[in-house]
Amino acid sequence: MLSLILSLTTYAEKNVPFWGLYGGKSGPSGWRCHVIQSDPKDDGPDGINVHDWDGDGTTDLFVNFEEGGLSRLYFNPGSKKVKKAWFDFIEFKHGKCEDSGIGDLDADGDIDYVANGGWVYFNPGKKKIRDTSSWKKMTLFNYERRVPTVIDVDGDGLNDLVVGAQEWYKQPQKGKHQAGNWKKFIIGSNLWPMNCIIYDLDNDGDRDMIVPDRGREICWYVNPGKGKVRNMWERKTLHAHHEPMFITIANVNGDQFDDLVITGGSKGKLAGKLIVLLRVNNSGEPIFKEIIINQPSGIFPKGVAVIDLDGDLKKKEILVIPKSGDLWSTTYKNDSYDPKDWQATPLVIPGSETRKKMDNAWLGDLDNDGDLDVITTEENGGWGVIWFENPLYDSSKLHRTTSD
Repeated sequence: MLSLILSLTTYAEKNVPFWGLYGGKSGPSGWRCHVIQSDPKDDGPDGINVHDWDGDGTTDLFVNFEEGGLSRLYFNPGSKKVKKAWFDFIEFKHGKCEDSGIGDLDADGDIDYVANGGWVYFNPGKKKIRDTSSWKKMTLFNYERRVPTVIDVDGDGLNDLVVGAQEWYKQPQKGKHQAGNWKKFIIGSNLWPMNCIIYDLDNDGDRDMIVPDRGREICWYVNPGKGKVRNMWERKTLHAHHEPMFITIANVNGDQFDDLVITGGSKGKLAGKLIVLLRVNNSGEPIFKEIIINQPSGIFPKGVAVIDLDGDLKKKEILVIPKSGDLWSTTYKNDSYDPKDWQATPLVIPGSETRKKMDNAWLGDLDNDGDLDVITTEENGGWGVIWFENPLYDSSKLHRTTSD
């Protein structure tokens, strides 16, 4: 009988997908991976936008699917159901889509969606948010242009659209839903931008662009000033590593300066490393103290976020998502400028080896328990759209007597 039970158990485990076996199970540090929607057909989810789209006070997710040529807006089911699959979503068909962005592009107060830079979907408002036919689609162009970013480039009070971290489309005063009214201007040229971070790096009162240009370097484009933004922007090297993955900007060590964190990816002298650039000056050309941290787990560092993991408000931790393998975190003990004072710790979560191709780290309090969770996509292993539950606060206790 025991032999039969073991045989049936083994058979069942072999026929249950990885996300069914490991999803929701706790690791030794309390971290769990939850599945919002699995991807058994390999539509390839590859990017997330975090926002409360329906105005119910919970965090929803707009996800683009690269191979599937579609995007889905997933509505948060509430704290009691958030750790199960999310079945409430709408879908948009377009072309191959590896990137997306959000922002108000028609000045109506609602956040719109941009798939792959070229396809813009205008939000019809909260009352019609679930009616896909009410979303107006505008095709600016029909080819890949990475990291669509919404920002008021020229300071006229209207948000514009930056694509590929190298060109921008000016929002027109009228006819905003008609592509022909959007005029294009060139900023620069990039090979493969992983991020487009809008930030006043030289502290001169206007916002520059920081770009990890994969295959070349980490660069920044200097904003030439309000009257010259239609011209080419000066490109400067921020760091020479030529194969960066994602980066983030945050105050890592609690001083008055924001720092830069770069995941080293899989190629070059800094492959498998985390590069922490601690800024030491407040204006002009940025000056950094470089800290290099070895990965304690995973294939290679890919996604990154700065987040509170221990409740100590004096400093935050850096969390890294590798392409595959266990997530890990790092922080310093006493002196942030001493490389020997930094420690890296794996966050062991069941099924890590089966999550084959994860993406960047997006933050949001999905279970509404007061701490930020980590959201990402798993593109090639079937896990699909997933999130890692931050165990800083116990959401099951917080929501035990509440109703959604």
